[in-house]
Amino acid sequence: MKKTIKFSTWIKFILVILIVLGIGGFIGYKYYQDYLYKQTNEYKLLELGYTQEEVKLFLDKLEDDQETNLIERTNELEENGYREFLPYFFKCDYFLYDKLDLYLDEVITKKKDFFKYKEPSTYNFDKLVSIVNSHANEEPYTSTRKSDISKGVAMIANKHYQLGDYAPDDLVAIPWKYRFGGANDKIELRQEAYDAYIEMWEAANQEEEIYLLALSGYRSKVEQEKEYNYYKDLRGEAYADTIAARPGWSEHQTGLAIDIYSKECSSATTFKDSKTYKWLVDNSYKYGYILRYTEGDEDITGYHYESWHYRYIGKELAKKVHESKLTYDEYYAFYLDK
Repeated sequence: MKKTIKFSTWIKFILVILIVLGIGGFIGYKYYQDYLYKQTNEYKLLELGYTQEEVKLFLDKLEDDQETNLIERTNELEENGYREFLPYFFKCDYFLYDKLDLYLDEVITKKKDFFKYKEPSTYNFDKLVSIVNSHANEEPYTSTRKSDISKGVAMIANKHYQLGDYAPDDLVAIPWKYRFGGANDKIELRQEAYDAYIEMWEAANQEEEIYLLALSGYRSKVEQEKEYNYYKDLRGEAYADTIAARPGWSEHQTGLAIDIYSKECSSATTFKDSKTYKWLVDNSYKYGYILRYTEGDEDITGYHYESWHYRYIGKELAKKVHESKLTYDEYYAFYLDK
């Protein structure tokens, strides 16, 4: 009987020890997990006063080193009055963290100028992001960036990427049937862009009996200078900069840009209302062409809307740009030059 009692007591003692160890282990594990969580960027951001929604937004957008950088910069951003603008920029689809300071330069804080300050909700943050990404916030024609010729037909030329003395070596003259002008006039495109234009011409003619006419194609740097100076002499430099590119910065110099007209139009100004224009907007991307200077995007492209100006970038890329509904400046900045 005594042995049984002693044995039972021993069992109970072991059980008590196991329970105590279990509870202690559980508490210890919980404290350890809390310790680990307090080392995370999520915890540190919450401690800085960001909301759960804001923190989730930051963590979804940023890499680890960028999260750390934001944590380190939060007090500075708070002191300068920028913190309230952060969530608005982070919600933009094409937000790039390395351009955060440039985005913030586009807004006015109470700290910067109390009398010009605007509530964050009054800004179009998507537009601001697009402007910065595409360098349209910079003074035009002042950049030293060179067009990346290695990108082939995807190269970009605008007021922030210059071609310099670039000249393509595979130009092909467009036959009279497919262009505007006299029999001895010459309009050229690079071979790949030419082949695509002819394919597009045939499709438009077969599907809708549309008769496309190429108005202008490749222009050398010297020819572009004459074009630009014509508008400059006509109404001044500011006007010329909205109509024509300066020499060395023109898409026409790539040999990949074409101005298109149609027999159905009485003048170039009516082209945007034509059946031809509608067909091109709906179908040109299938042949590698995109409408380059779209309506309402002058602050990004740097040019007035040009319903006639199309740019060859290749079928695969043109489809992506068409579906994105971005200007090529925006698409290039986010996807190709990121």
